[in-house]
Amino acid sequence: MRQTKLQPLIEVDVLIAGAGPAGCAAAISLAQFAPSLRVCLVDGADADTPLIGETVPPLIEPLLGHLALWDRFVADRHLASYRTVSAWGTRGLVSNEFLFQARQTGWRLDRARFDATLREAASSRVAHHVRGEVAGLAAAGGGWQATLRDGAPITARFAIDATGRNAALSRALGLRPLALDRLVARFVVFADVADDGEGLMIEAVADGWWYTAAIPGGRRVVAYMSDSDLTRTLGRGGLAAWMAALERTTHVRRAVAGGRPLGPPQLQPANSRNVPCDASLPMICVGDAASCFDPISGQGIAKALRSGVFASYAVADWLACADAAGLVRYRAFTAREFAEYRTTLGEFYALEPRWADRPFWQRRHPQEAAEPRPRKLG
Repeated sequence: MRQTKLQPLIEVDVLIAGAGPAGCAAAISLAQFAPSLRVCLVDGADADTPLIGETVPPLIEPLLGHLALWDRFVADRHLASYRTVSAWGTRGLVSNEFLFQARQTGWRLDRARFDATLREAASSRVAHHVRGEVAGLAAAGGGWQATLRDGAPITARFAIDATGRNAALSRALGLRPLALDRLVARFVVFADVADDGEGLMIEAVADGWWYTAAIPGGRRVVAYMSDSDLTRTLGRGGLAAWMAALERTTHVRRAVAGGRPLGPPQLQPANSRNVPCDASLPMICVGDAASCFDPISGQGIAKALRSGVFASYAVADWLACADAAGLVRYRAFTAREFAEYRTTLGEFYALEPRWADRPFWQRRHPQEAAEPRPRKLG
C-alpha cells in the first residue's frame, strides 16, 4: 500500500488566505504594526489567471507610502495618468482631470508586475509564505484548523479571507456572497497601439459601457461591460462578434485603431456584491472577499489596499491586546463603505439617460426600476 507523506503542521497567529493586493497589504501592515505575531500567507496565485490592465487614482500614493512601497512602485515604471475622459450622458468626451486633487497623478498599471511587487514584499515579512489554496477550514480551540489542497495543515488563532471574489473561507463557513447585479467584463488586450498619454476612457452604449486604457508594453486593454444575460450571444460569437460591437462605438474604437488583438475576448465577473460577516467568528474579510465594487467606481485596488491595512490594525489589537473594538469598527466601516458606494453608484448611473428604455439601464435607474434585490450566490 502506498503511504501518504505527512505534511508538517504550521502553527501561526494569523492565517491570510490570498496574496492579492488586500492580502499582501494586510501581511505587510501586520509586520509593521505587530511584528511579534506569526503570520502565514497562503498564496493561491495562478499564473494562467487573466489580469485586466488597471488604472489607479492618485490615492494610491499615500497607501503605498504607508506600506513603504512607493519608491519600488515608481521604479517599476508604471505609466502616469492625469485624467479620465468619458462619453457618459453625452455623445462627446468630457474630461475629468486630477488637476484639482491634492495629488495630481494617477497610474496605468502593469498589473502582473504590480502584484509581483506586493507578493515579494509580503513574503519577506511573514513567518510562512505557502503556495496553495485552503481546501478546508474548521473551528479548533478558539481558532482555526485549515487544510491546504496538498494536505498541509495550518492552525491559526485568527483568519483573514483575502481570496477575492471566491470568498473561499467565508463560503467554507456557509457565508454566501450577496450579488446586486450581473455585470461582466469581456475584454481583449491589443498590441502595437501607441500610448496617447491619456488615462481611462469610458463610453456608454445602449446595453452597457466600454472602457479602454493604454498599459505598459505598448498594449491597450479594451473591455465591454454589460450584464451576463445581455451578452450571451456576443460571447458565443468570439472575437468577430466582439470586434463588430467595438466598431459600433464612437470613441473607443478610435483609441485602438491599428492595434492587434492578442487573443479572443476573456470573461471576468464584475458585479457588485458583498459578504455578510459573522461577528462571532475570529475571521474577517478584506478586499473583494468583503465586497466587490463596479469597475466604474475606479476604486478596486485602492479599496483592497486600504481594507488590508485597516484589518491588520483590528486583528493585531484583538490578538495582542484582547481588544475587540477594532474588529467592531472594521466591520462597521466595511458595511458603511458598501452602503455609501451603492448610493453613489446609483447616482452615477442615473447621469446616463439616453437609453432609459433598455434593460441594462432600467436595472440601474432607481426612479424607473425597483430597488435591486440581492441574490444569494451558491
